[in-house]
Amino acid sequence: MTASVSYWVLRVADVDKAADFYREVFDWSFSEKGSGGGYHVLGSNPQGGIGPLRSAHADNSLAFEPDDIDVAIERIRSRGGTAEEPGGSSEHGRWVECADDQGTRFALYAPVE
Repeated sequence: MTASVSYWVLRVADVDKAADFYREVFDWSFSEKGSGGGYHVLGSNPQGGIGPLRSAHADNSLAFEPDDIDVAIERIRSRGGTAEEPGGSSEHGRWVECADDQGTRFALYAPVE
């Protein structure tokens, strides 16, 4: 059996603040806030969203592939997030551990072309 990601959710403490952060970093747009208190990211592939924390700890393991990883790092830092220095290119590409301005962890990935 195989499985692919079909939907992802970033669990955050403040969904409105997170929507502002990711709108500025990745130019995302969002649906109206849903009954569960979160937003659907319009046009994402696979589909995904931002939702409220359901426990004291969020454990997201998501990597986003921006058009330009260096621009994304700059945007993350300028919006109050953190991005480690990108490692050298590996045979699979560049991976950068990041966190948004609320401490929600995610990564950036730039595959080898």
